[in-house]
Amino acid sequence: MARVSSLLSFSLTLLVFLHGYTAQQFPNECQLEQLNALEPSHVLKSEAGRIEVWDHHAPQLRCSGVSFARYVIESKGLYLPSFVNTAKLSFVAQGQGLMGKVIPGCAETFQDSSVFQPREGRRQFEGQGEEEQSQFRDMHQKVEHIRSGDTIATTPGVAQWFYNEGQQPLVIVSVFDLASHQNQLDRNPRPFYLAGNNPQGQVWLQGREQGPQKNIFSGFGPEVIAQAFKIDLQTAQQLQNQQDNRGNIVRVKGPFGVIRPPLRGQRPQEEEREGNGLEETICSARSVDNLDDPSRADVYKPQLGYLSTLNSYDLPILRFIRLSALRGSIRQNAMVLPQWNANANAVLYVTDGEAQLQIVNDNGDRVFDGQVSQGQLIVVPQGFSVVKRATSDQFRWVEFKTNANAQINTLAGRTSVMRGLPLAVITNGFEISPEEAKRVKFNTLETTLTHSSGPASYGRPRMTTA
Repeated sequence: MARVSSLLSFSLTLLVFLHGYTAQQFPNECQLEQLNALEPSHVLKSEAGRIEVWDHHAPQLRCSGVSFARYVIESKGLYLPSFVNTAKLSFVAQGQGLMGKVIPGCAETFQDSSVFQPREGRRQFEGQGEEEQSQFRDMHQKVEHIRSGDTIATTPGVAQWFYNEGQQPLVIVSVFDLASHQNQLDRNPRPFYLAGNNPQGQVWLQGREQGPQKNIFSGFGPEVIAQAFKIDLQTAQQLQNQQDNRGNIVRVKGPFGVIRPPLRGQRPQEEEREGNGLEETICSARSVDNLDDPSRADVYKPQLGYLSTLNSYDLPILRFIRLSALRGSIRQNAMVLPQWNANANAVLYVTDGEAQLQIVNDNGDRVFDGQVSQGQLIVVPQGFSVVKRATSDQFRWVEFKTNANAQINTLAGRTSVMRGLPLAVITNGFEISPEEAKRVKFNTLETTLTHSSGPASYGRPRMTTA
């Protein structure tokens, strides 16, 4: 019994110590008295594009425990394979192209059918004759077509590449969950490059002397690489990209010869979504879903706009990375009713148009009251209430949320917290008459989207919904 008591006492002491250490390490990170619409703080230029990085030390990003980046890949640009130390959720804001991931331990399921016949099985190449070797072309892991509106989930340590096969720039924005339990390093984004280099260095890291960021192979001796890959020394040195100054996005010369699937809509029906019977494995789990189709919206009003959510019920891999997303598109003078995120921080990125936002913190202070426009970013911390009103012909945005199944509560509307309160609570809490309390409770019949008409139009409860 004494031994159990000592163990319990030690556990409690350790818990208190760790809690105190965490509090000292990140003191009052979310004591936010003012929010700002953020622009990129660093631009890393490459041969065929650029990477724009937001300052993850900005108070609102520190509070949410994330970092943010935008990748602009020009036509025929190839973002070279890299992996990161955190879970990542990306959104294709513009363009179309190809994406590949290399998941550790998974087989190369994309094979050239003219060479790899099913009856031949998986053979080692060392014993093949010259004629068979000359026929060999390629085999690799899954390649997917991506297009505007796609949301892409990526687990830590998974190498990923992108290729722009369209004519306009391919623009991808990504949120990195630095506070995730899967990040075993510090709260800094750390890309690890398998190819290419970053001549400008990791300029977003504080306290580190900046120099060019090289790929992983650069750190090994050429002879070690040659032995590991069974190649000559000259080829091993080429893998190190020592004299290559093209950056991390390079231009492809000639055709880009990868084994690719048919475009969406051309695939056999039994292979679509969950029909292939393989979704239970990490190697074949779906990691992409499109949020730009209004027919799949959760809230849709032709005169106002639509909202689409993506959580772990729609894309099960999100349960593992603990992130989710929301896509919004509203017309001018439409309003998203005041609401707050119950269990997540939200990182809001504007893809098109402009809107007026007001955000209120736990102290009842308005910490943001201003315009957000295309390319800007703002964080709405957990519990902070926000209202959005479109001020351009169309306002479109994407929100990344730090919970696989983020929940919202609304202040006004048919399913709001005010609608759920008894009239007696409202009349006494706000010192208003029962008639005024009824108007507060029942006037707004919509649940999420409404017209942002002025106070002069308010009167008796309306009998129809928008």
